[in-house]
Amino acid sequence: MEDRVAIIGGTGKMGQWFAKFFLKKGFKVVISGRTPEKTAKIAGSLGVEAAHSNKEAVKNANLVVVSTPIQTTPKIITEVAHHMLKGSTLFDIASVKRGVIKPLKEAQKQGIRTVSVHPLFGPGAKNINNRNIILIPVSDDVKALKEISTLFTEDGASIIIVKDAEIHDRVTAYSLALPHFINILFGCLVSGSNLELSRYGGTTLALQLMLTHSVFSEDPILYSAIQMENTHFTVLLKNFIEKAHKMIKIIENENVEDFTKVFQEAKNILSKDPMFKDVYEKFYKALEAIDAFDIEN
Repeated sequence: MEDRVAIIGGTGKMGQWFAKFFLKKGFKVVISGRTPEKTAKIAGSLGVEAAHSNKEAVKNANLVVVSTPIQTTPKIITEVAHHMLKGSTLFDIASVKRGVIKPLKEAQKQGIRTVSVHPLFGPGAKNINNRNIILIPVSDDVKALKEISTLFTEDGASIIIVKDAEIHDRVTAYSLALPHFINILFGCLVSGSNLELSRYGGTTLALQLMLTHSVFSEDPILYSAIQMENTHFTVLLKNFIEKAHKMIKIIENENVEDFTKVFQEAKNILSKDPMFKDVYEKFYKALEAIDAFDIEN
């Protein structure tokens, strides 16, 4: 049987990205979406097959990718697993893993091989060379883990194996939800300032605005789920607010000594990160790359 991959949620941005990714790899690709009309239109533009339902999409697929909203992913996994071929493979790409492991384990009982995947990039990525992808084993099926890993590493991706969903969500509370939260707040403040900040700002603002603009160019429903569905982020957010209040008092009291202490304590830890080395030079190289891109476009 030919290699056939079904993308559930193939009309979304990441769904379309995966459709193109597997098409380039020589797979026969079929996508499903919420409305047949939109699915058919997008399938036509991508050069892939359109299915009228999730059930139809998965019935002859060797591989199924669930690329649906975080809130609905567990339900969709359960739904499609009942109609998949025995011995076929299923993975999700949800950014929050709290609810997906249980239905993935249930799917395994039905003869489906499962892995949980989190691509650490968005649909704007032209390729996955040097991109990071998290894989979470659902069981001790080493073969399934290796096969999915190879799909990405042969195109240059770096694979990070995370032990379980709990660790994944703790990490992404810091690495994903918190940066989004900070940039959303920054964007709200900047948008209400009535100042042409991009005209007057320097290098720091240029990079910060680029990050903020990229966040606001995305789907607010997705970003709300990344923050609201991750229970670890609620705890982190309370810690964030506590530290913010302490810094407010330090600044209001003009306490340079305490400010320096807080700053230095964090710096001592952050400086142990390999990325900290030559950070100033890297900062300006990033700006130069942005400037060059703006000139070219």
